[in-house]
Amino acid sequence: MSDKQPSNMINHLRKGQIVDGAVKRIKRYGAFIDLGGLDGLLHITNMSYKRLKHPGEVVKVGDVVRVQILQIDHEMQRLWLGMKQLESDPWERASLRYPIGARVRGVVTSVAKYGAFVELETGIEGLAHVADMNCGTHLAHASEIVSNCQEVAVIVVQVDSDKRRIRLALCSDG
Repeated sequence: MSDKQPSNMINHLRKGQIVDGAVKRIKRYGAFIDLGGLDGLLHITNMSYKRLKHPGEVVKVGDVVRVQILQIDHEMQRLWLGMKQLESDPWERASLRYPIGARVRGVVTSVAKYGAFVELETGIEGLAHVADMNCGTHLAHASEIVSNCQEVAVIVVQVDSDKRRIRLALCSDG
């Protein structure tokens, strides 16, 4: 393979184009995808609408993946790629699926002193603040009432699709 081949290849690619490539290597911040002699970065935030802890949750070395070209730097010979851009954004219709006052079930994904994050569906997480945990007593930490992976019943208090935030209240009957 000549040194000019990747340089020539980048000139045939365009922003928005959908291509297939093989996962070459994985780092904590993303995966490098081989597009046939030219590597592109698939950043962890562009892999899925779901919050990921590590790229290995979605891809493995050797996997062939379909990606969209998000950005091209011809001068530096760099490509930025995305997978989640090929899926519908779950937040586009979140306010319709989760109207204020709706009672829904979700799974606690993380617990902090100030509240618990609850996944309502892939890519949609809301915060049940400790003040909205409806237990009648002051809590020092949300873990006094919920734990990771626990399924809970919540009420939708507020939806801000632009900021990708949902405020939830924990139902007293869990």
